[in-house]
Amino acid sequence: MDIWALLLGIGTMALIAVAVVVVFGSLFRTPMSGTERAIWVLIILMFPVLGAFVWLSWGQDSFRRRIGDFPVAAGRAPAEPPRR
Repeated sequence: MDIWALLLGIGTMALIAVAVVVVFGSLFRTPMSGTERAIWVLIILMFPVLGAFVWLSWGQDSFRRRIGDFPVAAGRAPAEPPRR
């Protein structure tokens, strides 16, 4: 076996492992119910590339907006809720 092919294979497996850790790490850090998390896990397992891309580009932001944590994620202080 050629040494370059071996190094390419090891590098590819390492990149895939890092991608899996990043996607599932962000998925399990996001506060959501178990059912929602299970649905996202199934989507990512059924469609690995597309599901992970959709989660990282759209899924995280929708949950941050829903729970009101989006300004903190952007590096700004959270806004005070209106007082009545």
